[in-house]
Amino acid sequence: MQIKINIKNDGIKLPKAIVDAAGGDELIARIFYNRGYKQPEVIRQMLDETQYTPTSIDEFPDMDIAVERIARALADKEQIAVYGDYDVDGVTSTVTLIECLRMLGGNVIYHVPDRFSEGYGMNEEVVRSLKNKGTTLIITCDCGVSNHNEIITAKSLGMDVIVTDHHNIPDQLPPADVVLNPKLLAEGHRARNISGCGMAYFLCKALLKRYHCEDKANRFLDLLALSLVADVVSLNGENRYLLRKAMQELFNSKRTGMKALFSVIEKNVKMENEEDIAFQIAPRINAAGRMDSARLPVDMFLSSHLQEAVKLAERIDALNKERKKVQQEIIDQAFQMVENGKKSKTILVLYNKFWHHGIIGIAAGKLCETYRKPVILLSMKEDGHTIVGSARSTEEINIYELIKESGSSLLKFGGHSAAAGLSLEEGRLETFTREIESLAERKYFIKDIVQVNVDMALDIDNIQEEIYDKLRSIGPYGEGFEQPVFFSSNVCIVSDRKTDKNHHIMVLSGNKDTRLQAVKWFGEDALFEGKSFDIVYSIGKNNYSGNGQLQLTIDTMLENAGGLKKAYEGEFIDARGTGIEELLERYEKAMVFYEGLGSACPIKQVCNRNEIRRAETLILLSTPVNTSILKEIVYLANPERVVLNFSVLPDYTFKGFLFSTMSILKFIIVNRRGRVYLEDLAARLCVETGIVKSVLKYLKAAGKIEYFMELDERQVYIEAENRTVSPDISLMERNLKNALDEKNAYQQFLLKLETRKFKEYLK
Repeated sequence: MQIKINIKNDGIKLPKAIVDAAGGDELIARIFYNRGYKQPEVIRQMLDETQYTPTSIDEFPDMDIAVERIARALADKEQIAVYGDYDVDGVTSTVTLIECLRMLGGNVIYHVPDRFSEGYGMNEEVVRSLKNKGTTLIITCDCGVSNHNEIITAKSLGMDVIVTDHHNIPDQLPPADVVLNPKLLAEGHRARNISGCGMAYFLCKALLKRYHCEDKANRFLDLLALSLVADVVSLNGENRYLLRKAMQELFNSKRTGMKALFSVIEKNVKMENEEDIAFQIAPRINAAGRMDSARLPVDMFLSSHLQEAVKLAERIDALNKERKKVQQEIIDQAFQMVENGKKSKTILVLYNKFWHHGIIGIAAGKLCETYRKPVILLSMKEDGHTIVGSARSTEEINIYELIKESGSSLLKFGGHSAAAGLSLEEGRLETFTREIESLAERKYFIKDIVQVNVDMALDIDNIQEEIYDKLRSIGPYGEGFEQPVFFSSNVCIVSDRKTDKNHHIMVLSGNKDTRLQAVKWFGEDALFEGKSFDIVYSIGKNNYSGNGQLQLTIDTMLENAGGLKKAYEGEFIDARGTGIEELLERYEKAMVFYEGLGSACPIKQVCNRNEIRRAETLILLSTPVNTSILKEIVYLANPERVVLNFSVLPDYTFKGFLFSTMSILKFIIVNRRGRVYLEDLAARLCVETGIVKSVLKYLKAAGKIEYFMELDERQVYIEAENRTVSPDISLMERNLKNALDEKNAYQQFLLKLETRKFKEYLK
């Protein structure tokens, strides 16, 4: 497959008014321009909230009618039922309404649907049960606008219904007493694309204003931030304004349930931006609805008791682990099916009756990303005869239209151009598959050339903290305001370390001998070291590093014929046998490399492989674990001199290594709730991640610990001893001892290597 790099609007000189609106910064101006923002006043508003006019509660049609009906229910002590949904938007909407109504003295119950037995939206049986419980007013959130029959049932039973939703308006509105939906605003209105929780938030603001306490709506902003990111709404207009306002409320939330959830998320990831919401918080909440019940996160967020909230958060976290396991099993099986006979198809339609239909949507997205084709994954419902499916697609192919044109075989379907859901009878599966595969092949041609769009070309030598700070300052990023992507040519890969999962951890060099960290997830088997590439990447920070160094995340690499300069031109100095205090006096600004037990190190200011920065002098206090790490730390620091000291060495004896490992694991269990990056643990132990996995397996087999590893093997979760000794423990002990013997041999090799040979050894 040929890859073509397309620099958006390349060669177009930006109007001065747009650059001025971006504070005179060409980089920021181009990012806005590339995303279609070409009006200076709009750019100014997006950069400065004080210039933005927020949406008023009065702009939503029938808001006053909804407020009066709820006020009557509050005054008469009527039972109000909040009817929500099972995803993040539904959960946050539900909690927002419940808290607001209870704050005003309301008698409130709630219902969130079961994903498997009820599906999305309202259910007639549930509506009847709410009546039996004494409900007189139902308020929906993140659902309801398409539930015509269910609302007729509610009305026939004598209940009033207020719908708050944000989904597209059907041809005929349901016969609710009030329908609050931003899609009823005029086309182009700045609040037309708010989330379901956003609509609930505005209703709560209106209610609180009636009772002269509108400022209390701020306590719902943490929930609103979650919904705006997780529901992938367009981050412009009101959504951008609200999210910028709400994100700090989220990361500084006083909500007991939110604190509990944060406590189970890896502590060495500082929660600070929209990526943390999207990849750390949202998946855990969604996992509850996918694997069990959305009542778990609702109850967690409503809880005022920390112990109870932590228990719920831990249950949710466990469900997320299980979700990842199930998800990977589906992905692995689906990949096998594609490789064994579907690879040539324009659309990939795959069925396994046992696939978890709460997970197939995520798995479909992963396959779509890999094969750059639309994907439909299908599985059997619990009724044994209905097949349900989730579809994901590329920018070029509208999956909703494809499904719609093949819809004669379906029971129902819905969605949009990038994602859709569908259901059909089992006997219609073969017909549907044949029809949609044939239609896709007639309508679309999968090109051998893939175009990769980037914002602009950057010189690798010019990437500094200042650029990262600029990029963060104009966020948040998401739908409609995507994270910037850049292109650099003739980038030298001076160091490349590959993990077991083919993650490539690299050091890059530019024309001026700049050094930058970079990572490429799930790359090729071959190493990139010693070659020159044109690269496409985003700019972020290193998650493993305690001090957050700049790191490029590479998406695309195109090898070119550019030549490499010398990787390291400094000198090596032999200081083996010299005291570290004497060396620090001699080299005051030196960076000291050390890996091993903290208690064994005579000084505090040291760096491991994940914390190395540029330095004039690099002192090697301990021996690097292997040649790849040695190259990585020297190339990244790029010092004038490397001082070989090796006075504090890791203990690679079997007994000593187990002692070091258990000491570190106890610290992690107590201080980090057992969560740690595998790469961080490897650095602490001064070994490769493969040996970390070996020692964890041994300790588990010995009954000392229990652990769970993420499927991408980036994180590991350590738990207390299991006390069950495995019959395979002797084999695991032998394997671990053999690996440690190799480490010891390499350590002895470095200790004896002549100083003059170190530079030659790095080539």
